[in-house]
Amino acid sequence: MALRDVAIVGIHATEQARRLPHRTALDLAQEAVFGAIADAGLRPADVDGVAADWPGPGGTVDESASWARSLGRSLNWVGEGMLDTAGARGVMKAAAAISAGLCDVAVVGGGLSGRFGGRGPVGVAVAEVEFVDVWGAYSIPLFALVAQGYLRRFGTTPEQLATVAATIRNNGSSNPEAMMYGKGPYTVDDILASPLVATPFHLLDVCITGEGGGAVVLTSLERARDLPHQPVAVLGAGMEFAGNHGMPPLDYRTVGRLGAAAARRAFGAAGVTARDADVFALYDPNSFELLRQLEVIGLCDEGEGGAFVDDGHIALGGRYPTNPEGGCLSHSWNGTQHMTLKVAEAVRQIRGTAVHQVPDAEVAVVANAGSGTRHYEVVVLGKA
Repeated sequence: MALRDVAIVGIHATEQARRLPHRTALDLAQEAVFGAIADAGLRPADVDGVAADWPGPGGTVDESASWARSLGRSLNWVGEGMLDTAGARGVMKAAAAISAGLCDVAVVGGGLSGRFGGRGPVGVAVAEVEFVDVWGAYSIPLFALVAQGYLRRFGTTPEQLATVAATIRNNGSSNPEAMMYGKGPYTVDDILASPLVATPFHLLDVCITGEGGGAVVLTSLERARDLPHQPVAVLGAGMEFAGNHGMPPLDYRTVGRLGAAAARRAFGAAGVTARDADVFALYDPNSFELLRQLEVIGLCDEGEGGAFVDDGHIALGGRYPTNPEGGCLSHSWNGTQHMTLKVAEAVRQIRGTAVHQVPDAEVAVVANAGSGTRHYEVVVLGKA
């Protein structure tokens, strides 16, 4: 069985909010997992592969194997680690397990709660704190280092970064499911007038933080054809790593093209190019990182991202609509499961059930993480 013979058959997104004090991470994870299984038209006992987590306030992750009791059966495959249980990486690893015959039905996802509400920065580079904490660095400045090098090299303007932020935030402003629903619409001037956080990023250039969960279910395409929804096939996938995030200090010269190799592998397996895709669900922790990915995946050449967004290509009515639900900038950033929500949005687009539906969407590109974290994962999804 090839990777493209595996399909996503179930999805579920929980409520998303800045804080969910009435929910626990386990509660959200269970809703996401069992909701996705129900959406697939399956029973919990049908699932024999799990990659799902519920990080506690301290960031610890419970083992996927503990889901065996909740599902009421033994498991044949589990994925471990927060990034293995979310988004593009979780999907490709679960799909690989199914295609290798290690399991028949796998669920990927989880939930997060009880993390926010304090006054300190979020997104700290946990793995290498001794190299970043002393300087007060956290995720936003790490991405800003890369962005500064890019802007100096190519002359991209703050207004072009703000165009990215305004476009994606306005998608969420009109999406009732987004955390930022009803806030906006935003103009380029609004983005640039917000407080400067880390040059060149203004506050509205940077994603929101919140809590919530999501999950997706995968199985063989053969089995998927007997289930309720249009199967969404995993056409191709790729990943790329450039080392641990946060060290050594990041700059555009070392990580600016991170993901290009992963994208070539994914599109090569899918037999399409980025320009053949109908909709894009790309990681947007900030405006620059999304712009960088437009170049990396092949929608435009290096250094041309600013002009590309100026032409309106990524808007809802553009040729390459990106993050129609509002992305991390406006819909949700909830630890790692925002990555799973991007997969869910891509599936909904292909099913034809999205809030901001792209007409006749058949091929979707999902990508997670980026230059500031030194790893990148991409999957190409399509109608089976």
